[in-house]
Amino acid sequence: METNYEGIWVPIITPFSNGQVDHPALAKLASHLAAGGVAGLVVGATTGEGALLLPGEQEAIFATLRQAVPQLPLLLGVSHASTQLAAEQARRLSALAPEGFLVTPPVYVRPSQEGVRRHFEVIVEAADRPLLIYNIPYRCGVTVEVETIAALARDPRIVGIKECGGSIERLARLIQETPLRVFSGEDHLNFPALCLGGHGTIAASAHLRPELHVRMFECCRQGRLAEARDLAAALRALVHDLFAEPNPAPLKSILASQGWCANELRLPFVPASADLAERLLQHWAQLPQDD
Repeated sequence: METNYEGIWVPIITPFSNGQVDHPALAKLASHLAAGGVAGLVVGATTGEGALLLPGEQEAIFATLRQAVPQLPLLLGVSHASTQLAAEQARRLSALAPEGFLVTPPVYVRPSQEGVRRHFEVIVEAADRPLLIYNIPYRCGVTVEVETIAALARDPRIVGIKECGGSIERLARLIQETPLRVFSGEDHLNFPALCLGGHGTIAASAHLRPELHVRMFECCRQGRLAEARDLAAALRALVHDLFAEPNPAPLKSILASQGWCANELRLPFVPASADLAERLLQHWAQLPQDD
């Protein structure tokens, strides 16, 4: 299966039931997202509570998704403070033959840009599969600078970036100055990122009404910007409140209300507040109806 690394990708949640991964719920949700037209899934990253998964769970989740949606490419999340542990994880998971990895810079330790660059170089060498850089400074404590990204992009195995830097200027520079596939990772910036020429989004909010996100992407690609702008405006309030409390708690709240999963997270995540859960339902009710 050739992977284009574009379109609307979903960093799928990990449903839990009584502390265990709920594989039937996971398969059902993945099939629903595939029917909505999403281009691929990210497994065990931020929204999937990847940092809280137990040994063997990411592999089991991958197996469930590969069986449930064999037509969708799957990226596996990798995130460690230790380059050695991250490389070992990527090497182990590479045996599953994912379509690639979504990899953060080292968390917590705040290395230099040379250290960041070498971290990614060691991991891609260990995995020997396509890799997307995950720039998310507010979680990792370090920014992957554009110059570092451009240097890493010389390796053809480094194919893209999920950009959560929060800056339109950075998005524009990445699109213009690197050959990478640039994905918006800040859901409120998805529409402007696509207008700038971004290749897609990796959007937690696309769990909800994925077809609207797919339609917005297609409208941007076809130059139907007024229609895309209307869709972005319709999604704005819901997208905003999905991140009013730590992700994925708000998202799991509304998914649970619709029967997709239990409203269960692993500590230190706690369920969304009752007020926020109610606001999310109100935003959901105001979304455009299917044609």
